[in-house]
Amino acid sequence: MGVSAELRDWAEQHFAAAQLGDPRRTRRLVDAAAAIGAEPALAFPQIFDWNALRGLYRLCDQERATLEAVQGPHWQQTRRAMRQQPLVLTVHDTSELDYSSHHHMAGRGQIGNEGGRGLLQHNSLAIVPQPRAVLGLAYQQLRARQPAPADESPYQRKRRPRESDLWRAGFVAAGGPPAGCCWVDVADRGGDDYETLRAARQVEHHFLVRATQDRVVFLEPTGQRQAHLLQYARCLPSQGSDVVPIRGRGGRPPRTAVVSLSGAPVWIPAPAGTAQRWSQPILAAWVIRIWEPQPPAGVKEPLEWILLCSLPSATLAELKERRDWYCCRWLVELFHDAEKNGCGVEERRFATAERMETCVALLSVVAVRVLQLRTALEAQPAAAAAAVGTAEEIDLVRQLVGAPAGPLTVRAFVRGVGRLGGFLGRRGDGEPGVRALWRGYQRLRDMVLGVRLRQLTLIDTS
Repeated sequence: MGVSAELRDWAEQHFAAAQLGDPRRTRRLVDAAAAIGAEPALAFPQIFDWNALRGLYRLCDQERATLEAVQGPHWQQTRRAMRQQPLVLTVHDTSELDYSSHHHMAGRGQIGNEGGRGLLQHNSLAIVPQPRAVLGLAYQQLRARQPAPADESPYQRKRRPRESDLWRAGFVAAGGPPAGCCWVDVADRGGDDYETLRAARQVEHHFLVRATQDRVVFLEPTGQRQAHLLQYARCLPSQGSDVVPIRGRGGRPPRTAVVSLSGAPVWIPAPAGTAQRWSQPILAAWVIRIWEPQPPAGVKEPLEWILLCSLPSATLAELKERRDWYCCRWLVELFHDAEKNGCGVEERRFATAERMETCVALLSVVAVRVLQLRTALEAQPAAAAAAVGTAEEIDLVRQLVGAPAGPLTVRAFVRGVGRLGGFLGRRGDGEPGVRALWRGYQRLRDMVLGVRLRQLTLIDTS
């Protein structure tokens, strides 16, 4: 049946510059990306005919088809977009790809409680915070976890490859920002590592990281006054209050938390055990506490975030801005959801981790496309729907949801896709989530295919 011109253009934009050692491999990659982009949740044998499927498998067998080679053009495109923005947040997180049931896949490592087998995927997702928009992946890493040696000393641990290396590599991968641009690395507890924070500052990035270590910090640059970070943060007086929306998860309903905010400057020395510790830079930062002083009845875990930020965070307005930046972390979680549940990245079957790497690299860029559809609601709700949908898709959505005459907007189109996926659109429902959009988009693509088949039938019988 072929794919639409819009999807072909998208695939060319993100993959045509891939250097795979042979132009025919690059063309095969572009063809595969366009086909998968149309039906990302389907199994590969349902998307491709036998010849195209063999071509995809041969591509994944190529030593040159690495994660960096396949995704490199997308990274470069994302970084170019980053350089056009005055402020970019790069949200970092590690996700576990579970291949426990794929017993014959070589190269897997331990995941979870060490009973599972799979791969670690570390993503660096570039975001514009206001209006919120996803630029793309600035970097991605895939690795098999290696068990720590028995009886390892702290000295030995610091001198072997560790998972903290993923965070450090992710922070610096995009290089330094151009003049006039501010790039901020945002991370959960996994990024709370002195070497990682130092690496960010060395490439002129700022950081906003959730603290997990009750490390000793200086309360003044000379180090004469010291305190334990978490204890100190919990002693700071409130500078004002605001709200934080808390997403539902695991049966927990969504709610809005009324929070207090406070902040103070601190200086972070290198931790004990660091080689030439006192010759290492002391990092200037602000500790920020956002907490729920009076949680509603029945809430077992009141909200508390203790953050470290290298940008000044003295005023209530600055504290609220940092709060908003940290809330952008949920977008990388939505990316993981789109990748796993929408693209079925854990359902694919290859004999080795190296072959799976090519597949993951391709599907990850497809997942970014769906995530961008959702965030377009905030970034450009009144823009023409052609910014996020094809002409066929827009026409079908108009008919199916009874949209009024006239140009369809991004918001109307995206909400229409959400309704196809189960979004009710009632007053107070907000906007459709990624899962509703993903289900709706799959239904929409099936309908587009049905329309094309009908048109072919009419041509054949005419």
